[in-house]
Amino acid sequence: MNDKLFNGYGYVYEVYKTRSFSKAAENLYISQSSLSATIRKIEHRIGVEIFDRSSIPIRLTEDGIEYIQAIEKIMDIENYFESRIQQLDEMITGHLSVGGSSIYLSHVMIPVISEFARLYPGVEVHLVEGSSQQLEKQLSESFLDLMVDNRVLDQEDYQRIHLINEDVLLAIPSLWPINQELASYQLHTSDILSDRHHTDEIPVLPLDELKGVPFMLLHSSNDTRQRADQLFFHYGISPQVVLKVDQPSTALSLCSHGVAATFISDCVARNMQTDESVTYYRLLPEFARRTVNMFYRKNRLRTRCMEEFIRITKNTAF
Repeated sequence: MNDKLFNGYGYVYEVYKTRSFSKAAENLYISQSSLSATIRKIEHRIGVEIFDRSSIPIRLTEDGIEYIQAIEKIMDIENYFESRIQQLDEMITGHLSVGGSSIYLSHVMIPVISEFARLYPGVEVHLVEGSSQQLEKQLSESFLDLMVDNRVLDQEDYQRIHLINEDVLLAIPSLWPINQELASYQLHTSDILSDRHHTDEIPVLPLDELKGVPFMLLHSSNDTRQRADQLFFHYGISPQVVLKVDQPSTALSLCSHGVAATFISDCVARNMQTDESVTYYRLLPEFARRTVNMFYRKNRLRTRCMEEFIRITKNTAF
């Protein structure tokens, strides 16, 4: 192989990732003109154009697609060798990137992160918060080592480690009169903390009892929102949606102030205690129950940092 064909591939890959010469130059801390000249030299060296500059945003040519695929293979080999070298080191050092939502990282994973930091102070742990889609993309591109999420990822590509079971609940401001009509279905924060909502002691609330109730929903890409939509469809309800928000914590906080009813996971309810300002209700388990898992790429060598973090995760009771 002529290794000179891939000299400077990092510049090419940054332009490919950002789809922009200006953004790539900013990320690489060089001028746009310098980056453009470098890419032109690489294209001249390999004898083909990598980018179609006539489109906005720029895109790869057919030859460019092949070049990027070759770069990614080289990057995988480099990552594998770097991981292998790290495994040979008797002391566990280096860095570990773990992605998840703010709730999962700051609550579900706290025992694991705390124990790992105590045992391996030489490892720099980087916690990355983001949406499920953002985190999966970073995991697939090896920017993340591990990801904690409630989505189901492709088992051919990712290994899964089960963490906890989670239920989606309906949350209604406690001061609303409708709660009096639903007394036999009610759950309170103390019930969530004692896991009473996981039993059949409290009946499931039929959503068709909520005619005229205003709802606040998360955006459509969120798993909790998708489960809410499935419940609405199941009961034949066209909900009155008065507000959409990005974060479950925001939804629960607004609900506690009487803005609207909303759907929230028991993990959020448990860790954002709202005193008695919110009343909760069980929902059909086939729509409401899900698992929270840790994922990592199957085709990537597990570093000693990853191995130890996974070991601690498996040994920690949630």
